[in-house]
Amino acid sequence: MANLIKIDDNDFLVKDYLRQEEINENTLLLNYKTLLKRYLSQGEPSEDTLRSYCSAIDSYIKWCLTNKVHPLKITEYQFMYYRDFLIKMNMKKGSIKVKLNAIKQFYNIAVKLNLIENSPAKDVGVKIHEASEISPMKFLTLEQLRDLLNIIPDYDEKHIEYLRDKIIIMLMALEGLRTVEVHRMSVNDINWEMKTIYIHGKGHNDFIYPRDDVLILLQEYLKIRPFDFTFIDEFGEPVFTTLTNQVKGKRMDRRGIRYNVDKWLTKAGLKKEGISCHMLRHTCGTLLYKDTKDLQIVKQVLRHSNVNITSKYAHIYNKMDKRYTTGINLNENITTEDKKKAHK
Repeated sequence: MANLIKIDDNDFLVKDYLRQEEINENTLLLNYKTLLKRYLSQGEPSEDTLRSYCSAIDSYIKWCLTNKVHPLKITEYQFMYYRDFLIKMNMKKGSIKVKLNAIKQFYNIAVKLNLIENSPAKDVGVKIHEASEISPMKFLTLEQLRDLLNIIPDYDEKHIEYLRDKIIIMLMALEGLRTVEVHRMSVNDINWEMKTIYIHGKGHNDFIYPRDDVLILLQEYLKIRPFDFTFIDEFGEPVFTTLTNQVKGKRMDRRGIRYNVDKWLTKAGLKKEGISCHMLRHTCGTLLYKDTKDLQIVKQVLRHSNVNITSKYAHIYNKMDKRYTTGINLNENITTEDKKKAHK
């Protein structure tokens, strides 16, 4: 008979249990972070998402208390003043949208717990232009990508950052990785035999199947990159590490990744004001569609949830390739008959 796993009665106890009848207007403010974690992403939000939402809600609660109004007593009319406050702070519309979405989730919890009848934030938003296609400003041509990679010197046994930064750019521009996915990449995510890398994505995790040249450089980099075992974190042993003395061997944060990519873009004369290094992911999508003309392939590589998102790459490529206005012929002579028709 198989051995049964012995379960102690204490294993069934819920830690930090808060009875619903104990939650009121004030206990919600004190415990919303615990409740938020339960309601977001089916109870499994990423640390980044949770941190971002809590930061937005904390700031909002502070604004409410400064203006002597309880967050659960606020009206839609009053909430619009907070939206206006964010706009006057000259925040980017995308950032305001993220903050408002976080606060809406806070109010959704209050509604579910019967603390308020309706959310004052439900119908309050911010006008944001979402382009129906990728702007030509937001990706590199193949020639520009080659220039970018060529401007980074080869590893000279002294400057590890040359090799590190080149691989980061290749992963973003050739494999379509986001900054956060490069940041989270760990040694145990790489399967050298299967030639795959497990990606900790923005919304979900998935595998990528990198090119051989990317894997070769990645393997070369891992042999020389500094690493300190005290810096193993929730994702494991980091792939891309810092070189500064104070935290040498620690996982590179997203700010550091963006800084180094922008540095090489600037040196190559390719840095565009207001455009982040996310342009490298757009570069991957655009070049891949140009080569394959297959949206399903682009969708799989970029790990999009919906092919409608991927279709942006087809729209911009088709406009650049077909040059629709070329059909307007300026070279043909206008006949006498045409002139008579024009004067009628």
